[in-house]
Amino acid sequence: MAGIDETYIVHCADTKCNFGMRKSKLVLEASHGVFLKKRAQVTIKDCKPENVICFGGCSSPENPKTVETAKQLAREVAEMTGIDYEDQVEEIFTKKSKDGKKSMACFGECIPEIVSVKWDKEKEDVYVEPGKKALIGRATLTCKYGGIIEIITTGQPE
Repeated sequence: MAGIDETYIVHCADTKCNFGMRKSKLVLEASHGVFLKKRAQVTIKDCKPENVICFGGCSSPENPKTVETAKQLAREVAEMTGIDYEDQVEEIFTKKSKDGKKSMACFGECIPEIVSVKWDKEKEDVYVEPGKKALIGRATLTCKYGGIIEIITTGQPE
């Protein structure tokens, strides 16, 4: 059995974002007419916001909704304690991972805003539609807020 790196991706493949709260799904609005195991095959161009479903929440410090969530929490704490932490929100809620990347210790609304024009892994010699190559596993996209979205399962039934 081929590993995910060499396997075609179909409708309902699992995805994850490094700033997401949970995994999600890659979906197609309409089939390209090519099916694998009764599921529509995905192309490298299927990277619009309607293809990438929300990850439940976003911990990116670049997402204004996440920053607003942190500020709202600081305001709630101020109401309960009388101590104003709003000016220290970034300091209190930002954490660094081992690789030095920052994330927030709270989640704001996740609305993936894809800046990539296509997924970054393709089957060089296979086209699902003219000009649209077949997508293969472990492909990634980049979100406007710094998130890296990765395909983690093919979506093909066992």
